[in-house]
Amino acid sequence: MRLLLGLRVYVVVAGVAQMTACGDASGPKIGPPAHVALVTGDAQPSAEVGTKLPLPLTIKVTDAQGQNVSAAAVVWSTASGSFSASTSLTNIEGTASVEWTLGHVAGTQTATATVAGIPPVTFTHHAVAGPLVQIILTRDTVRLLGIGDSFRMNARPVDGFGNNVPEGSTVESSDPSIVTADNFGVGAILTAHAAGATVNITASSGSIVKTGTVIVLPPPCQSGSSAFNLAVGEVATLAGVAASEFCVQGTAGGAEFTAIPFYSDQTGSLLRLSISTGGTTIGASPNWLSAPRFQLLRSVFTPRIEQDEAFETELRERSRRELTPMIPAATLIRQQGGGRVSLSVQVPQIGDLMQLNTNATSSCTNARMRTGRVAAITTRAIVVTDTANPANGFGDADFQSFGATFDTLVYPVDTENFGEPTDIDANQRAILFFTRAVNELTPPDQSSYVGGFFFSRDLFPKTLCATSNVAEMFYLLVPDPDGVVNQNVRSTDFVRTVMAGILAHEFQHLINASRRLHATTGISVFEELFLDEGLAHIAEELAFYRASGLAPRQNISADMVQSSQRISGAFNTFGVANIRRYREFLISALTSSPYANNDNITTRGAIWAFLRYAADRRGGLESSTWFQLANSPSGSRGIQNLMSVFGPDLASWVRDWGVANYADDFVPALPALATNPSWDFRSTVAFLNQENFPLATQQIDSVTITPVTIADGASGYLRFGVKPGGIGGGRITSRGAPVPSGFSLSILRTK
Repeated sequence: MRLLLGLRVYVVVAGVAQMTACGDASGPKIGPPAHVALVTGDAQPSAEVGTKLPLPLTIKVTDAQGQNVSAAAVVWSTASGSFSASTSLTNIEGTASVEWTLGHVAGTQTATATVAGIPPVTFTHHAVAGPLVQIILTRDTVRLLGIGDSFRMNARPVDGFGNNVPEGSTVESSDPSIVTADNFGVGAILTAHAAGATVNITASSGSIVKTGTVIVLPPPCQSGSSAFNLAVGEVATLAGVAASEFCVQGTAGGAEFTAIPFYSDQTGSLLRLSISTGGTTIGASPNWLSAPRFQLLRSVFTPRIEQDEAFETELRERSRRELTPMIPAATLIRQQGGGRVSLSVQVPQIGDLMQLNTNATSSCTNARMRTGRVAAITTRAIVVTDTANPANGFGDADFQSFGATFDTLVYPVDTENFGEPTDIDANQRAILFFTRAVNELTPPDQSSYVGGFFFSRDLFPKTLCATSNVAEMFYLLVPDPDGVVNQNVRSTDFVRTVMAGILAHEFQHLINASRRLHATTGISVFEELFLDEGLAHIAEELAFYRASGLAPRQNISADMVQSSQRISGAFNTFGVANIRRYREFLISALTSSPYANNDNITTRGAIWAFLRYAADRRGGLESSTWFQLANSPSGSRGIQNLMSVFGPDLASWVRDWGVANYADDFVPALPALATNPSWDFRSTVAFLNQENFPLATQQIDSVTITPVTIADGASGYLRFGVKPGGIGGGRITSRGAPVPSGFSLSILRTK
């Protein structure tokens, strides 16, 4: 018996050994995981938030032949709720399971099972709210400005996690003679009928009750209130909660004021205000501050089509999105190359042909090559013309002239203020490529045009960006007298007039990007769009000063602009576009600011004008201001870059600039901080556009509530009068609450 048993064991072991050596004869060998399938747990019947689903989530993993794969690692993930385990292994049947406890937010929730190397599978469940537990009010305490003021109070029945429960609610006032509550389903409109009183409100849904408070504020500027006694041109400023009430002293002959609310939280949000004077103010004079001080004469500056700002915005956004991740690698390559990105580029000669990628819609793929002929070489420029440009355009003498303008005006102005560009192609020059590819960026029959562009792609080595031209260069509009390209006629005179300004603008972009990429340590991102464009528009203004013989802080007026052919020519070339962008900002001053919208025409007008104001206010050597902003030694960008140069209290500078935009060159005896020293904007804007100054103001209503909405970094302009010998002013709330900390109010006496 023992011998037979031992023999039997031997045979079994031998059989196992044979199977191990020769493979499993029962079927093919199991391969790696290839497929994941849902088994159970998907789309289960609705369950309440925060509860565990009745069925586990189960998947099955198979190989390419459909065989079960065991011991495969599964990772479970969800943005909502939790699992019984974050990872698990498949069993011998190829399945793995976890239990899912739903998250706390009602609605669709998803969970994902992932096996390495295979697309994940997703489970979906609709979570419903739990039972009614509480009522949430819009505000527990509401402040109404006085009789007639109202507030929409939502009273939401919710579960324990704050999800809405499909139940109605009823709101009641403890004293309807003071505040009434007109119900609308899940809340009520609260309306004040008496001032200087407080009532309770009660919201109920089923057995759940919530109590709130309504404070009806007394009229402002009553007996004992402190009031500012301002001379004409004086400004008083209140900030935060202190700005909730403002009072000013009238004079024997009466007085008029402008309240200038300002708000900034640097997040792009809007602030809605309500203002009540409680009958303490009177109407101001007609909008005399918007009328010109001079007779409007026919402008010598003929209207011309405007540049397409949207194209450049898209290009800058693409550069930041697609190229920023490559900056560290590009910096390392340049350091290892002794300061150069390419060691193979040679300086071309006049008549040489160059192959250049002009694709402006893709950074590093889909090259669109154009053949360019070197038409001129100057000290700082290699001027190249596209061999496919439309006929009857610029000749070589024109290209030589543009190169000379770049050498003698654009290059020194931009480099003195923003720094030298890099020289990655070792030719000590920038390539100015005049190409119909720029004209092609404007769709057919447009009233705007693309004048040129710089693409930071060209500063990267080909090992990182295959379509880079590996050169300091930019692309420029060409004449098209017959409208060959998209039926858009571009005369030689028109292109010649705008070209010098485009050169100054695009060259500043090149300097800014090249220095952040290759010359300044500690920077791994390109500049924010709004500041990148603002500095390029400053470059245009600086070229105007150099070309005209004028200087900052001379309060340049319409009369000065017309005083000589030299000045008017420089203004037409370098100044007109900035003034017109600033006008667009003025038209929408309540909803625009130097930084809130990142980049559009109103933001461009605002950031240029603010940078000019800030440089004048800062004083000192102006080129130092521009150099610090362009080179950002702290590595910061956008608002942080502005703060590093102008100080942490940037918002107060923008607030004071908002006052200057309204009062400068109209209200006498202003403090310096309320002026724009370099430009008389009221005369130049009105003259150039043949209109009254377009900054909108409004009267504060003496009887009813005055609503105002302002954007982040924006100001409003509210006029009011005070009776002779009286005290008047107003109270301000924001959606039934005190004004936020980012709010301030400047009170300017105007008459």
